[in-house]
Amino acid sequence: MKRKRLLTTVGLLGITLLAACGQTDAETTSEATSEAAAETTEVTTVTVAHTQSSAPMNYVDENGESTGYEVSVLKAIDELLPQYEFEYVPTSDEDLLIGIESGKYDVGTKGAWYTEERAQKFIFPENYIGASSIGVLIRSEDAEEITDLESFAAAGKSLVPISPNNAQYNVIQEFNEEHPDTPIELAAADVFEIADAYTWLLEGRYDGYFAVKTAYEVNVLAEGAPYSQYKDDFSYFVYEALPTWPLFNKEQQELADAYDEAFVQLEEDGTIDKLMNEFLGENTFQYVKE
Repeated sequence: MKRKRLLTTVGLLGITLLAACGQTDAETTSEATSEAAAETTEVTTVTVAHTQSSAPMNYVDENGESTGYEVSVLKAIDELLPQYEFEYVPTSDEDLLIGIESGKYDVGTKGAWYTEERAQKFIFPENYIGASSIGVLIRSEDAEEITDLESFAAAGKSLVPISPNNAQYNVIQEFNEEHPDTPIELAAADVFEIADAYTWLLEGRYDGYFAVKTAYEVNVLAEGAPYSQYKDDFSYFVYEALPTWPLFNKEQQELADAYDEAFVQLEEDGTIDKLMNEFLGENTFQYVKE
């Protein structure tokens, strides 16, 4: 009986060892298969163009690194897309637009607003990447009377001319359609230097300059800003925020779809809100008028 019990015990031990060995072999095989799959997964390089001096949206920092709100969002999206590897190319506005259209770049970001003309040339994803607050720069002496675009219009104030190709031109057109009794005179702009707008306001030639808030902060409010000498002479109010979009080459629909999926995930986990507050000081989606 002892011998039989011993043989039974040895037999059970052998089965256990074989099972353990089988499990270990299976795990090893599974790990090897996963590693092999990872090694054989094709990674596509995506060339991302961005403007190089459009802080805080997109710029190159003192260490030569691509950064800014929109660039940082794309870097976070890249982390969620193992099938892609993003490479960043700082460039000019003109080269960015021409390069995306020609296929030199797969995607580009420049704080771009939606226009029908751009929609003919580029893929706009379903989810915009950010929102650029726009408003009116006025003389400080008018700040008590003028607090929003409605009071600006009601007072018969004039705006610095705006290019018809600029989305801000469309904003004023829409405002005038909604306020037919108090429209704002809308003049089409010729090419002029941005410094002219500040000078024209100080001289009283115009009463307001429709400007992007971040540009106003960088050019006037920031320490050492090129027009900081005007800081006390101007006031600014936000009218709304216009969505900004990454622009994809027409052949990159699959990439645009992957961007959309990843962007939704970043919104849900709080990354978008965190990056907006880091670079813009607030979540500007609150100012977007749907």
